[in-house]
Amino acid sequence: MNKTFIVIKKIKILFVVNPISGNGKQKKIGLVIQRYLNKDKFSFALKFTKHHKHAEEITHKHRNDFDIIIAVGGDGSVNQIGTSLINSPTIFGVIPAGSGNGLARHLNIPLNFKKAIDVINSYKHPMKIDVAKINEQYFLSTAGTGFDAHVAWKFSTAASRGFLTYAKIVLHELFKYKIKKYKLEINDQMVEIHGFLVTIANSNQYGNNAFVSPKSELDDGFLRLIIIKPFPFYYIPLLIFQLFNKSLLKSKFVDHYIIKKMIMISPSQQVQLDGESIIMRRELKIEIIPNCLNIIGNI
Repeated sequence: MNKTFIVIKKIKILFVVNPISGNGKQKKIGLVIQRYLNKDKFSFALKFTKHHKHAEEITHKHRNDFDIIIAVGGDGSVNQIGTSLINSPTIFGVIPAGSGNGLARHLNIPLNFKKAIDVINSYKHPMKIDVAKINEQYFLSTAGTGFDAHVAWKFSTAASRGFLTYAKIVLHELFKYKIKKYKLEINDQMVEIHGFLVTIANSNQYGNNAFVSPKSELDDGFLRLIIIKPFPFYYIPLLIFQLFNKSLLKSKFVDHYIIKKMIMISPSQQVQLDGESIIMRRELKIEIIPNCLNIIGNI
C-alpha cells in the first residue's frame, strides 16, 4: 500500500529586535516567541540590533532569505525595517516595543507581546500600504517640522525614554517655542503660513493615541498636511484634548489639506521622521508612494 506524504513548507520569519527601545522588556522576546508562535506554521530566527541603523542593515542583508521580517522595537526601528522592504515581496510586521508605537497603533497591533504574536499566528494575507517620501528619505507614519521636530530633537538627547519623558519635554518646551514662517507649494499654488506645527501624515497618529490626522488611511493614496496655526496659550488644554479625542481637525487653529505631493521651504533644518530627529536641507519635497509595502495588520 502506497503512502502519500504531504510536506507543508513553513513560513520563515526573522524577528529584528532593538533591545534599547522603550523600557527594554523586548530583551526577553525570544522566550515569548518560543512559547506562543505557531511553530507548525512558522519557523523563525532572531537578531538583535547593536548600533544605529543596524536594523536597516540586517533587513537589507536578509530580506530575500525570509518570507516575513518583524520589527520588535519603536517607531525608529519600524521605519528602518519597513522602508527597507519597499517594493519587496517580503512581508513586514510589527511587535510594538517603543515609546509611541504610532504605526502599530494605527494597525491595531496589541502592545502585549503575546497578543501581538497572536496577530501573526492568525495572519493570512498582507495589507498593501502607502509609504511617503521626503527628499531621499522615507516615512511610514508622520513627518514634520516645527514643534514636533523640536520635541523629537530634545527627546533624542534625553537621558531616559518613554511617554513620561516625552510629556515632560512637551510641557517644558511648549511655552518657549517660537512660531516659524513656512513657504508651501500645494496643488501648484505657493502660500506662506505661520505655523506652530506642520505635519505630513500617512497614518492617523504620532503614537500614544495622539491623533494628529484622525482621517488618515494607510492605503488611500493620499497624505494629509496638518498645520497648527498660532493660538493663544489658554487654548492649549483644549488642543491637547482634541489631539487625543480625534477632533483636532475641528479646531479653528488647524488647517487640513489632502495631498499627493508638495514642496515646503522650512526655516529650520530639524525634521522628525516617524518620531526620529534628523537634519535635512530646508527645501523639502514630499510625495506619496502608493501600495508599495506588504504588511501584517489587524484592521
